[in-house]
Amino acid sequence: MNNTGFRTYRLQVVVFFSFLALFSLIVAGIVVYGYRSNSEIMLQSSDELLYQISETVIRQTSNHLDPARKTGTLLRKMIERGNSFSKSPELVETISLETLEIYPQFSAVYLGDENGNFIMSRRLEDGNFSTRIISRTSEPSGMIEIDRDQHWQIIATRSSSLLSYDPRERPWYVLAKSEGSTVWSREYRLFTDQVPGITCAHPVFDYEGSFVGAVGIDFRLYELAEFLKSLKIGESGIAFIADSEGNVLAYPEKSDISPENIRAPRSPTRESLKSGPIKAAIENYLNSRQFKFTIDHDGNRYVSSFRPFPENFGRDWVLGIIVPEDDFIGPIARIHETTLLFSFWLLIIAGFLTSAIARELTEPIKRLTAEAGRIQNLDFDGSIDLRSPITEIQQMGETMDSMKKALGAFKKYVPSEIVQGLVHSRDEARLQAQAEEITLMFTDISDFSAITERVAPAELMKQLSEYFDCIAAVIHRHGGTIDKYIGDSVMAFWGAPARDSRQAEHACIAALEIEAAIKKLNARWLAENSDQLKTRIGINTGISLIGNFGSSDRFNYTAVGDSVNLASRLEGLNKIYGSEVIVSESTVAVAGKGFIFRPLDLVAVKGRKKSVRIFQLLGRADDPKADQFNRLAEMAEKALESYLNRQWRESYEQFQQILDISPEDAAAEMYLTRCRELHDRPPGPDWDGVFRVLHK
Repeated sequence: MNNTGFRTYRLQVVVFFSFLALFSLIVAGIVVYGYRSNSEIMLQSSDELLYQISETVIRQTSNHLDPARKTGTLLRKMIERGNSFSKSPELVETISLETLEIYPQFSAVYLGDENGNFIMSRRLEDGNFSTRIISRTSEPSGMIEIDRDQHWQIIATRSSSLLSYDPRERPWYVLAKSEGSTVWSREYRLFTDQVPGITCAHPVFDYEGSFVGAVGIDFRLYELAEFLKSLKIGESGIAFIADSEGNVLAYPEKSDISPENIRAPRSPTRESLKSGPIKAAIENYLNSRQFKFTIDHDGNRYVSSFRPFPENFGRDWVLGIIVPEDDFIGPIARIHETTLLFSFWLLIIAGFLTSAIARELTEPIKRLTAEAGRIQNLDFDGSIDLRSPITEIQQMGETMDSMKKALGAFKKYVPSEIVQGLVHSRDEARLQAQAEEITLMFTDISDFSAITERVAPAELMKQLSEYFDCIAAVIHRHGGTIDKYIGDSVMAFWGAPARDSRQAEHACIAALEIEAAIKKLNARWLAENSDQLKTRIGINTGISLIGNFGSSDRFNYTAVGDSVNLASRLEGLNKIYGSEVIVSESTVAVAGKGFIFRPLDLVAVKGRKKSVRIFQLLGRADDPKADQFNRLAEMAEKALESYLNRQWRESYEQFQQILDISPEDAAAEMYLTRCRELHDRPPGPDWDGVFRVLHK
């Protein structure tokens, strides 16, 4: 080949400068792109962060206040049935004290009537209790105050004939009387404690529907402020609660709110905040009614977010959050500066390393080039003894040495035959299946899609590996067979391929141990600030077709049929009933008496016309909480029986009793809603009590 006039360069020089140029471009591109993209991503992710915080605060606030609605309703019903405090003040006081003990967020529970009679139990700062009873209809009239310790033992009593307090003149009483339904008061200074608070008031009517009095429950707003103070929003972000007029109700630093900020019921005033950014954010929100915006204050830029509380909350509150923008992009800017300095020194070091690498790379190539010239001249004598730290160059030398020897041997003889290809063999197993009674289990991770969006793939892969190891170990320990992993789900069964006369029992034991093991894992992950993977389980026992399924060249040992589909659907039903393990009636029938099952419902899952009775697996019969589980199961069975017999009111009261001992029981909450709807709009005679699930 004639290369006359074609300019060439030494490989060592080309490698050196090419590597440095490429390295410089890559570093510069990564630094610039990384800073810009990360800044944009962090600002965009701030929306999700603020949304999640808003959801948490609003939900916690609602949960904090909602018991007042339910408790007040119960007290109102008790009075309407004739248990007024004029007849049994001791009973009313006892119920009020029990209410304060159950709900620490309540500061006072009280009742007043149209005659001016009044009874109030309240919590004192030292944890003791005080009860005030005002009687205007008894002879003689007067007031009695009873102080009790934390165990309700009487400490002191006081009496007075001076009646300065009249409940009929208080805003909560007037509001309940005028509205005629459960209502929340405006924010005002509580009469007894003289601190900012709100009242949930419930009107009381007699049998003729006439207003006879009201029940009130007080909250102190400073408890919401303590909750807001516990939130971590960036480095210095804060959250606060205001009403639609801009009056701040709860704020992490109570000292920053003027005492006049809380409105009196009859003379509302504007707030006076020392914190400039909050005041500027509130004014911007009131003027623009935008929920997301940025503001500049004293040379700093702040990200502001406002979100109204839901309409069913009952108050026109709004949650505000402000975070300095530097909390999101400040660390990135500092990392950017450090990266630039690090890249400069790295470039210098890379120059020396590149020079050394270029020498190591080019010297063996020079030798190979010389050997290639000898081969070109058909000189096959000797071997190529090449040593290089570069794998490719070493392999090139070994390949060229083999080629040199092969070409040398080729001169002496030609192979007599050609090696044939691989012979494919068929698997001895055959496609076949048979009907067997087996117990199937499906597991799934709650809200897994949301977790995948916020957890890095590497971290999520590590957690899933531990999670599946934990589940697999329990299933194998109790004789189960894992069929397959379906994303974040596990399908397993008992009774095949090896028969198991206690398959349902083993499946239930495995389910309880899985939940216990996953809770331990979640506790550790929580301590490590990792996401928790909460597990839902569905179990069903029935006839399934089990065996080898697939094509002629690839198949899998698995189970198919209606029983499999039902087990999968049962797992999904946990989302409706707030449970962890749901089993079918067929499993309950054969699992034995070693477990405590709570009747949940009579359902017809999607894709299946026939209904099935489902149960929640609470625990084993020898569990330390067995008495509690048995009581819950018995109460649920009676309540469900009343429900299926169209006894809506009795069923409602029975499920309410379940909520009294287990306030977070989602299934009982659901049945309260059902009973109300069926009582208000009774179904036709063809109603069979079956809950038909229209989605998976």
